[in-house]
Amino acid sequence: MYNNNRLFQPEKGNTRCTSHSQTVGVQGPVLIQDTVLHETLETFVFSTTPPRRIHTKGYGAFGYFYTTHSMKEYTKAGFLQAPNQQVPVAVRFSLAASNQGTPDTSRNVRGFSTRFYTNEGIFDLLCNHLPVFFVRDAIRVPDIISLLSPSPVNNLPDPERLWSLFAKYPEATNMLIWFFSDLGTVKSLRHIKGYSVSTYVWQNAQGVRRYVKYHWLPMAGAEYIDQQEAQWLACQDPDIAGRDLYDSIAKGNAVEYELCVQLMNPEDAKLLPFDPLDDTKVWDEAQYPLLPVGRMVLNYNPENYAEQVEKLAFNPANLLPGLEFSDDKVLQGRTFIYSDAQRHRLGPDFRNIPVNKQPNWSPASMVSSGNGRYVAGEIMRAEIPNPDDFTQASQKYESFSVSEKKNLANNIASGLVNAQPNTQCTVLWHLEKVSPALAEMVRNQMLLYTDTVRR
Repeated sequence: MYNNNRLFQPEKGNTRCTSHSQTVGVQGPVLIQDTVLHETLETFVFSTTPPRRIHTKGYGAFGYFYTTHSMKEYTKAGFLQAPNQQVPVAVRFSLAASNQGTPDTSRNVRGFSTRFYTNEGIFDLLCNHLPVFFVRDAIRVPDIISLLSPSPVNNLPDPERLWSLFAKYPEATNMLIWFFSDLGTVKSLRHIKGYSVSTYVWQNAQGVRRYVKYHWLPMAGAEYIDQQEAQWLACQDPDIAGRDLYDSIAKGNAVEYELCVQLMNPEDAKLLPFDPLDDTKVWDEAQYPLLPVGRMVLNYNPENYAEQVEKLAFNPANLLPGLEFSDDKVLQGRTFIYSDAQRHRLGPDFRNIPVNKQPNWSPASMVSSGNGRYVAGEIMRAEIPNPDDFTQASQKYESFSVSEKKNLANNIASGLVNAQPNTQCTVLWHLEKVSPALAEMVRNQMLLYTDTVRR
């Protein structure tokens, strides 16, 4: 059904054109009746797809996914039932907080979104290159995006906005440690991991449900760069990651990733010291090991970027039987807003754009989650009972080498020094909870930056 992504091309329209407007005589006024002129200009004005609100800058690639290990025991999703089943895929890598001019090596969250074109329909798996998120509730996301955006006054980066995010939301401390480590700077998309961040559900043919987190592992190995190299490359080649991806595939060097999952019995949630549906947390891989699922091979580039990549309308609500949502608050908030965003950006007929088209699609094609579950309780707005904002941040920090700890402290200090004093105090207090040694290193580095400025 979906056997060739090269079919995702716009229909070729009438190429008839003229190089002169219709005028009265050779030098007379242009006529309002010149429909050729009107259509030429209007086509130009409306030819550009409005940019995404976030993940604006991105790159695409196409290929296929094949199953290496049967997941029949865990899910009834058709394309995961037996080894060697193969389906086409489309992938878009992106920078979360970006515009088209954002350097690829900037400290940023990389999006890693994959569309599987299966016989049961489209499945969209939206991942990031870091495994945790800033907050655990979707109602806070607009505030996060606002604080990650340039100043509304002058459209320039404002350190106070970024650091007030980490001061306002203690739950973002784990993300702070991941984000400001060297894991936050990347020069090659061929060498990044991908994480679903949110927790999903797999249901097998017997109706047994398990929590699941998805992981993409680069077959070429994971690689990151430090802040100094990132800043140098931002000046030398701001599009290095996109160029590297495109050139590698163009030379015939396929880019490959392994898909693995972590699975958890939902009853385990009662025994864990944290909520497994909390997007600011990771699951211990020793307790919930990575299970190999399949391999993705990206082996050809887009032939029309505007049509094949910019019009890709990813939506986490594009599920298949056997693949469901959990009660993850961030994921639940994303279930409907993506399709609204795509309608706003691409128009109400966005599902008929070739790269988004699913044959015979109707609202009934959507897969609803949780059929058969019994849920009861008082309706309320409340924090989760065991937030624990600092333990995993401490564990991640302690896993770093001495040089990685030093780089983390320097990366934080170089930005935090530009925030307001009260914001600095709050962030440093959060860092004390992570590690007194880290907080002390950041303070000392901030003093060095301040002394340098005074000189």
